[in-house]
Amino acid sequence: MKNLLLLTLVAIIPFMSIAQKRSKKDSNAKMAKFEKKSPSEFEYMIIEGVQSIVSDEEKQMDENERSVRANADGNLKMKSMIKSRYSHFVRFDTGKITAEQIELNKIARVCSHMSDALLKASKFGWEFINASHVHTDEYIVHYYYMKRKRDAK
Repeated sequence: MKNLLLLTLVAIIPFMSIAQKRSKKDSNAKMAKFEKKSPSEFEYMIIEGVQSIVSDEEKQMDENERSVRANADGNLKMKSMIKSRYSHFVRFDTGKITAEQIELNKIARVCSHMSDALLKASKFGWEFINASHVHTDEYIVHYYYMKRKRDAK
């Protein structure tokens, strides 16, 4: 038993002494200096639009009126879709609150469709990248992804 304990101590002592050594000041163990990286070449923005699928008129209808409208011929359905007013809300999000974003969100209050929002954003120099949509029974959420070159400061 004593031999086993002595052998264990002899084996562990070198490992413990290595762990206690301090590195030399001129060694490669220095921390790398923090370098501030320049920001991205582009700025990004998301235009979020929520569109109600069911018009206010259809919300007030009872089941019989809805079933009659659903069974109507294609021309009548198309005319009712064009004439009906769907709710639509638009919001511009650049990730930070700037004077430009405040102005864009003021403009968003009068946007009646996502194409209006794209037109307004393009006047501020934003370029369309991609779009995605989330569709439910009552509404569609549109996400338009925009970018533009960052101003050189």
